[in-house]
Amino acid sequence: MRTVHVSRHRHPLILIHVGDLRCFAADWYGKRRTRRTFVKLAEPSVTVQTASVIINQSSPALATLLVLAACAPAQVARPGPDSNPDIIAAEPVVAAPNVPDSSALEQDIESRLVEMARAVRGPEDLFRPIKPFGVSWSPEPDEGSAFGIVIHERPTGRVPVAIEGTFAETPVRFGRIHGRWFGVAAVPIGIAGRHTLTLRMSFEEGASYEQSIDIEVTSTQFASTNMSVDSRFSSPPADVLERIRSERELVRNILETVTPEWRLDGPFQTPRPFDITSPFGQARMFNGELRSRHTGLDLRGRTGAAVRSAGRGQVVFAGSLYFAGNAVYVDHGLGVYTGYFHLSRILVKVGDELGSRDVLGEVGATGRVTGAHLHWYLSVSGQSLDAGSLLRVRLPD
Repeated sequence: MRTVHVSRHRHPLILIHVGDLRCFAADWYGKRRTRRTFVKLAEPSVTVQTASVIINQSSPALATLLVLAACAPAQVARPGPDSNPDIIAAEPVVAAPNVPDSSALEQDIESRLVEMARAVRGPEDLFRPIKPFGVSWSPEPDEGSAFGIVIHERPTGRVPVAIEGTFAETPVRFGRIHGRWFGVAAVPIGIAGRHTLTLRMSFEEGASYEQSIDIEVTSTQFASTNMSVDSRFSSPPADVLERIRSERELVRNILETVTPEWRLDGPFQTPRPFDITSPFGQARMFNGELRSRHTGLDLRGRTGAAVRSAGRGQVVFAGSLYFAGNAVYVDHGLGVYTGYFHLSRILVKVGDELGSRDVLGEVGATGRVTGAHLHWYLSVSGQSLDAGSLLRVRLPD
């Protein structure tokens, strides 16, 4: 921060600015006239915004309002009419009348200036500077997992109205939970190493702020297995290929739909006792042929055992799919979906609102399976991930 004194007749005009800023400065004298000065300051390109009301202590009748906003660098303009349309303009304000009580006059001037600041630049939050935000995440990311990101706002800093992010070139969407910004990031398979989390904050009056953090992704070794299933599932007959194509397009459209806010109200829960029979990411050999990588997490269960929603959300699909059998998809908001496959019974319908741990179906052996179990699926921003990683994500308290 630096202070610049610009001589204005016998009264100094005090300008305080940080970074690449533009300011509108208006000085009021305790007389029946108003003097206006338009100023632009040249600084390095740093996007920081603030607003201040400064009362010149040596002259209580003089008040200076600074409204600072991001702009291209320029220089101090001469007093007089605004010859540059890029400079913020304001309606003339009638000065406070001369009164003998200088402290009362000072309060009146200050209140008028604050009202003008709100009219020109918005609410009181604009008087706060933009400061770097605290960022925490959980768990430590590894390949094929999801991790949660919490943004910690500073008490004396500005509050963003929207946050967008990217991690490893995949979108990270943020919404508020319990008053804090929270997002879930996807870590696809094959991206071990250091990657950048980029956050872009937007503020009410159109200002923006960007912050970047490097995060290390741990490599994961995925096993492979050979499975024996009915040949119609390992090599589907021609008459069902169109059905398979249509179902894949249907599911893709569902998972690419982004609800603009969180439906969650608490941490994710396991839909069944957490007894894994087949891990996420396992390379699948069906009848001796490499067909796919396991995109879900298999949990043990006998036919008819209850399957519960992993978190609060809305049912967006409930029906039969060729490979997944009887399946349910739940939208938790902001591009996060969980799926529950191979059910023997579906106990919900599209549009139902579910709370965390609400029963949505029963374990079964429908679709491409070798026996009864629950296939628990997770999609974040269109990426298939290990649903078990959700249990290590800490949401804002």
